Amino acid sequence: MIFRHFLLFALIILSACKRQDGSQETENDNTLHYSVETVVYKQVAQVNPNLLSLDVYFDRSDNQPKPVIIWVHGGAWCIGDKRNALDDKKKLFASLGYVFVSINYRLSPYPYELNNPNRIKFPIHNTDVSDAIKWVYDHISDYGGNPDKIALLGHSAGAHLISLTGTNQSFLQQSGVPVTAIKGIASIDTEAYDIYHLIQNLQSEMHINAFGIDPQENIAASPIRNITGNSYIPAFFIGKRGNADRLAAANYFIQSLRQNNVSVTEVEANMYSHSGINAAIGKEGENIITPPLVTFFENCFR
Repeated sequence: MIFRHFLLFALIILSACKRQDGSQETENDNTLHYSVETVVYKQVAQVNPNLLSLDVYFDRSDNQPKPVIIWVHGGAWCIGDKRNALDDKKKLFASLGYVFVSINYRLSPYPYELNNPNRIKFPIHNTDVSDAIKWVYDHISDYGGNPDKIALLGHSAGAHLISLTGTNQSFLQQSGVPVTAIKGIASIDTEAYDIYHLIQNLQSEMHINAFGIDPQENIAASPIRNITGNSYIPAFFIGKRGNADRLAAANYFIQSLRQNNVSVTEVEANMYSHSGINAAIGKEGENIITPPLVTFFENCFR
C-alpha cells in the first residue's frame, strides 16, 4: 500500500506539468509528420474540460483512410493525463501510418474519499471512455481515419477500462458505437480483470475508491465477469507481468476469453516494472512488447 501511494504521488507530479485546459488547439510535429488537434468530446457542467478532451495525432499529407489507435492512460482511475509518456508511442504509430488518439476521462478523488457518495466512480470512467470513442467514430474520417478500423490500447487502469469496454458492450451501445467497429484491444499490465474479487474479498481501498462496494456494480465493472459466448468480443492482446497473483489474474482472463472463442495474443514481460512496460511501447530497439503489439494491430486491421 505504501508503494502504491508513492507511485500515485510521483504520477501526480508528472501530471501537474501537463496542459490542464481543454481548449481547441492545433499544432504540428514536423519530426513525426503529425498534426495534433485537441478537442473537447463532450461537456458536463462544472467539470474541467481537459478531463473530457482528446488529442488527435494525424498526417495531413495523406487523406487515405487509415486505422485508428485510441490510447487510454492509467493512474489508478484517479490521476494521469492523455499526454503522459507518449513520445515513443507517437513515433511508433506515425511510422505505421495510423491515426493516434489519446483520451482523458473524469477521475476519482485522490486522496481517496471512500465515504463520499458523490465522488467520481464507476461507471463514469467507462461512460467517458465510450463517449470519447463515439466522438472518434463520428469524426475521425475528417482526420484521415477509418471509423470501421479502430483498436484500443491502455495501460494499468486504462487497460481495465478498455478491457471492460470490450466485454461489457452496454457502454458502446449506450454511446451509439457499433461494437464491431472495435477490431482489437491491447491491455497492458492490469490486475483489475476481476473488480468483484479485488473489492469483495481483498477490500482494496484503491479499487473501492474507484468502484464502490455494491456487489452488482462490482460484477458489472469486472471484465472477466462480462465474457459470454453470445456477444461480439474483439481480439485481445494481453501484456502481463508482476507477481504470481497478478499473473494469475491475467492468465485467468486469457483462459476465459479463449474458452469463448476470442483470439488472444499474450506476452509475458517480467523484465519490466509496471511503469517500465508502458515506457517500452514503441521505444527504439525494444524487442519484447513492441514487435508482437505491432503484429497484433496489423492483423486486427486486415
